[in-house]
Amino acid sequence: MSSRFIFYPLLLLLLLPGLWAGAQVMNSNLDPAAQQASMFNKGKDSSTFKQSDWKEEHARIYYNYLNSAVTHYPDTLLGSFHRYQPRQPWWIKDLGNYGTAARDPFFTPDIPMGLSLGYHIYDVYQFTLDSLQFFNTTRPYSAFSFMLGSKNEQNVEILHTQNISPGWNIAGRLHYQSAQGFYKRQKANGIAGSFSTNYTSKNQRYYVAAGLVYNRNKQNENGGIPNVRFLDSSSFGDRQLIDVNLPGIVAGSQNSAVTNVLRKMDFYIQNNYSFGKTDTLYTKDSTGMSLQFTPRFRIKHQLQIHSERHIFKDMAPGTQRYRFIDSFGFTGIDTVVGIQNWFYVDNKFSLNGFIGKRKELVQLEAGIGNRIDRFSTQYVSGSDQQSSVGNYLFGELKKEAFTAGQWNYLAAATLFFTGDATGNFDIKASVGKDLGKWGMFSGGFRQNLSNAPYAYTSFRTNFYNRTFSFDKTSTTQLWATVGLESIQLELGVKNNLITNYIYFDSDLNTKQQSEPFSVLQIFGRKLFRLGAFTLDNEVAWQQPTGNAPVNIPALLLRHKLGIETAMFRKALYVAMGLEVKYHTPYYVDGYTPYFNQFFYQKDYKPSNAPECSAYFNFKIKSFRAFVLAEQLQQFFTTNVIQAVGDTPGAVYPAPNAMFRFGFTWILIN
Repeated sequence: MSSRFIFYPLLLLLLLPGLWAGAQVMNSNLDPAAQQASMFNKGKDSSTFKQSDWKEEHARIYYNYLNSAVTHYPDTLLGSFHRYQPRQPWWIKDLGNYGTAARDPFFTPDIPMGLSLGYHIYDVYQFTLDSLQFFNTTRPYSAFSFMLGSKNEQNVEILHTQNISPGWNIAGRLHYQSAQGFYKRQKANGIAGSFSTNYTSKNQRYYVAAGLVYNRNKQNENGGIPNVRFLDSSSFGDRQLIDVNLPGIVAGSQNSAVTNVLRKMDFYIQNNYSFGKTDTLYTKDSTGMSLQFTPRFRIKHQLQIHSERHIFKDMAPGTQRYRFIDSFGFTGIDTVVGIQNWFYVDNKFSLNGFIGKRKELVQLEAGIGNRIDRFSTQYVSGSDQQSSVGNYLFGELKKEAFTAGQWNYLAAATLFFTGDATGNFDIKASVGKDLGKWGMFSGGFRQNLSNAPYAYTSFRTNFYNRTFSFDKTSTTQLWATVGLESIQLELGVKNNLITNYIYFDSDLNTKQQSEPFSVLQIFGRKLFRLGAFTLDNEVAWQQPTGNAPVNIPALLLRHKLGIETAMFRKALYVAMGLEVKYHTPYYVDGYTPYFNQFFYQKDYKPSNAPECSAYFNFKIKSFRAFVLAEQLQQFFTTNVIQAVGDTPGAVYPAPNAMFRFGFTWILIN
């Protein structure tokens, strides 16, 4: 038995698991609420104390998320800055190139509400309405980020926000990423953009918030390399020399004949008008005054328009590759095309009541919604369409915590009573408290019943058609976390119980397991500090029941040894160190480009070495930069295997040792 298999169980017992949790997800697009839940992840105000043109105040830059009044600040943390570019959680596994299909080995089921399309493999790279930031600034605020990596990897992001007036703000954000990859024909690129605006009337009774989000991800498919043994051959030190399983558009082309593209666009607008009590507050010398409004009743309307398109194209199909359909021959000019579209309009109207003091308000909301969903499949010679008009009821009881020591709790429910989603529901409840310097605790549950996604029940091209029928999927989650700031320790537990789970099997058929199964997860994080030195440890343990058709490692670990210090009379801040992450061997998921999905397989279990990286971050005033060297274990062992392919022996390896350099420059005018 190797030493690392002895070391990690001992470390687990000594540390009591350090935190993984959604709170440590570096991509705020995945779950902004969860990101703020951790005592290790409290954002800092990145504004400088520069005088404002309005009221000679210090510059203030802050924001909140949709339907939340909790204030958040732009982050200026330095120790983990290198992980914000690229924006990925610690455990995410792509196909060996940034921008390609990605999955999370820490079990995280998709939980839709109502009808859905079912493509989530690019979620980690995308902006969402839930992650949309509604700013309020006293001065124009801009942030420019750039990252350059090996094999022409690039990430560029621009954010600008400013208040047109004290009650009206606009914000725009644009992100572009592209990566050529170490292997043939695996180029991926994506663009994400958002625009948001919010306005509050002078008497604070009327409020409007609107947002637009756009995402586009394109992936060249190479089918993986034919066999893992090529990685050990000295003849293929240059990974571009290894052949891949899918051809180019023409012989020798680096552009694959097989591509997948996913486009999404969301528009959202909320209008509400409140009734309540207005108090007039005067300054100590009575020379100034301001209004303070406490709402008691509110009328709210919300409108969301969603458009999504998935495009699969194979410009050089080969009969032997399409083993999952009846045998037939392709000609040299054939192209396989399948396009799936999803469009919906969601209209909802609600009445809101407020109880309690201004800073301790309890909000009660009840409303009714109407949603029109339309799915369609285009396949050159025709199209199929499916439409549904659904109505639903929803309600919520919520109290947010604005200061340390306050309780926060939530109880919410949504129920569809007409349309194809009739009977679907989503019930969730949570409670928590921030204890300030003592730490925090939170817990909750969620129960969801939803239809099978459209992409799992219907997939058609101009050459083949696949349809399946499934029962509704039931998902139950229970979770709890506790943090002790005095000893820098967080612990958590989560249990997922799923009935009628839907997945792709190794024959590339969609299947449903009616037998319930559960996945228990225990996670934790422990931070040690000694002067300028830090040792950051995260551990996650997960255990599915016997027949669960999911591939997940039993143990995931990440350890970071670093030093953070100020230099040159605090003109320069530096953070540098080493990171190691590792998971126990398990049957990794397979990936099929023909459906742009991961599938469950039990044929190949790689034993990957720990992944090592070194970083150097520094900050000068509002300028932050990093240098990151990743996959350093490549100097001593072979590539980590990220996934298997859909042809026998095919694998998707991680890249070779590589470098990334990036920076963020903040401007406050």
